[in-house]
Amino acid sequence: MYTSWLWDTEVTGSILCMGRRQDNYFTLLNSSGFEQSSLPHMASSYSVLVTGALAPLCVAVAWALYRYRSQPELIWSVDVKTQMALRRYVLFESTHGKPDSVLQTFKEYARRDILVKELLFTLEQDIFLANAVTQSLPLTTLVLGTQCGYSVIKLLSLLPQEGKVYAVEDEDNMADSAEEMILVAGFKNNQFKLLCQHPVDAIHVLKSQCGLKGVDLVLMDYKCDQYIHGLQALLEVGALHPGTVILANNTNHPTAKDFMNHLHGAGSYRIVDCCNGLLKVGYVGPNSQDGH
Repeated sequence: MYTSWLWDTEVTGSILCMGRRQDNYFTLLNSSGFEQSSLPHMASSYSVLVTGALAPLCVAVAWALYRYRSQPELIWSVDVKTQMALRRYVLFESTHGKPDSVLQTFKEYARRDILVKELLFTLEQDIFLANAVTQSLPLTTLVLGTQCGYSVIKLLSLLPQEGKVYAVEDEDNMADSAEEMILVAGFKNNQFKLLCQHPVDAIHVLKSQCGLKGVDLVLMDYKCDQYIHGLQALLEVGALHPGTVILANNTNHPTAKDFMNHLHGAGSYRIVDCCNGLLKVGYVGPNSQDGH
């Protein structure tokens, strides 16, 4: 609806503008002594010229607007009502203390709510994540963008008993819901720590107040256009070490373009694999080209 209105407004305005210019042009010709019989022919030629020049421009504008409006909108949070409904469903339908049961209950509820479905990994991404953990054997994991808690529960279920997950979520209600779901899944407070802060701020707090020295695996699942700032903060506090695995979700979305260009242009990262937008990157160490 918006695109159609904008299209009509822009095209109509352009045509009116060109029409006024055309009228002024022929008025000037008439006052300058041009024969009246030649004016209709010139007017016809001018109209054809204007139409021929304007049509490709209109098509280009329409295509640009279509591409902009047709981009899928990413979802990182849901409203409080949906959060409460999801919490109730998991509390009543899952087997408490069983991570697989809680994860499956998330999936069941997602079949009836498309917004919740957007917060969860697909089956292929679940397998991809499990393989990444199996191959890297991390002990300390950082999740930037906890959302409903699904990814943290998944990671905790894959880590060894001594493993720990630091989770970050900057939306208050989502953070509360996620913490409750993690506890319902059977994990203890000494196995994870959840901070309700912006990812960049949380990284510095983890370093200064929680004694975080380094992470073996980082999962980034928040606003893609802020991924670069997250990487820079991790480098500033010295949290990355050669061998650290970085998993970044939704990298197939246009908002991740700068992040992808940054990875390709920097010498500190090696792109390993990708599954439905979930990108696996290896940190290979400081590089002089990065300025670190």
